Amino acid sequence: MDENENLQDLMYPYSLEIDGARADRDQSWRVGRIQLVLGYAQALADLDGNESYHLKLKSIFDDKGTLFVTWKIEPDEKEKNYLEQAWHSVVTDYEGNDVEHETEN
Repeated sequence: MDENENLQDLMYPYSLEIDGARADRDQSWRVGRIQLVLGYAQALADLDGNESYHLKLKSIFDDKGTLFVTWKIEPDEKEKNYLEQAWHSVVTDYEGNDVEHETEN
């Protein structure tokens, strides 16, 4: 089975978990920041013509300035870089902080 066949199983319904429970009322801005990062990363994928990028994502959250990303399907380095570039851009206030990737089993 190739990657596209695996992605077909994940296409509908599509959802992405953004963990806002970890952000207390004083830090609710974290969810908005993650949404900006996701939009930036998706724009990079769109520019690359990467139609399956968003289907690989499972969940995303930040903890003390580190962005944690869980993938349904192993991403390639370019796909990881979409989020890393977005996280290190001016849309966040954590320029230079880490992005940790893991693939669910």
